[in-house]
Amino acid sequence: MEIYELKTKITEFLAASRVIVQKFGHTKKFAKHPVAFIIKQHENFNDIKLVKFLRRDPIGKMLGYARNFDETTFSKIRERMEPEIMEELNNWIVEDRMKGRQLKLVSQDSTDVFAYSRKDDEAKWGHRTPSRKEQLMQNGGTEKELFFGYKLHAIVDVETETPIAVKIIPANTNDKKPFPYLYNFVKEHFQIQFLAKFLADAQYHSSKIRAALRDDNLVPVIPFSGNKWQKTEHPTDPDYGKRWAVEHVFSRLKEMFGLAKNRFVGLKKVRIHVYSCLLANLLEYTM
Repeated sequence: MEIYELKTKITEFLAASRVIVQKFGHTKKFAKHPVAFIIKQHENFNDIKLVKFLRRDPIGKMLGYARNFDETTFSKIRERMEPEIMEELNNWIVEDRMKGRQLKLVSQDSTDVFAYSRKDDEAKWGHRTPSRKEQLMQNGGTEKELFFGYKLHAIVDVETETPIAVKIIPANTNDKKPFPYLYNFVKEHFQIQFLAKFLADAQYHSSKIRAALRDDNLVPVIPFSGNKWQKTEHPTDPDYGKRWAVEHVFSRLKEMFGLAKNRFVGLKKVRIHVYSCLLANLLEYTM
């Protein structure tokens, strides 16, 4: 994306940010900081490069940054900023982009966000399945492995590859546990087509999940999880393969927008980082 395109696109983000930050007791001037964090992830900057960019480019002046600031400014902002500001900004943009659409296919999954330090008291040990790229490098190995950090759980609209409900929590939480929160958020904020399909892999096999979906006239397209006596039974539904849409989103977030480069300690700052990545993805692909 060219700089002039970036300048045009962030105008809407800045306008939304001005409304949201005031709900949390900040002034309108504070609205520039969430937008700066989005630019940081979109352009793959660290804080030092972000400062240099905002000092020399007209975007910095448009946002309201003076020239006498340095990278410590953003460290202080992360201490002061409520991650809910980034969450509400993300939800605002997503709901605006999805306005008038009916959900036909949605997919849920999770991805790892490694902790920056083993001294992160809020990070936990959890299991992750290597990505397809990692599996190829490991000669097809698909065994789960332990990692220390957090997980991003998401429900994605398959047709647009837009994350429409997300939650960031420590890695030791079972993947099924965030389902009620995410699913209820989707029901509350989006239009769901009659007999829409919910796509997920075998880790979401649960009678409670299937019952909740069927009660709302959704079709669960989820494998029945196998065991040591019986292999996992994959659905024959032709749309099942489209569940990879959520994996495409995770791949972009990690490879293009820095999700895999977490440099922050504590759930609060990790949430700010993750939402900055999600918003950078929205800036690039849904505007």
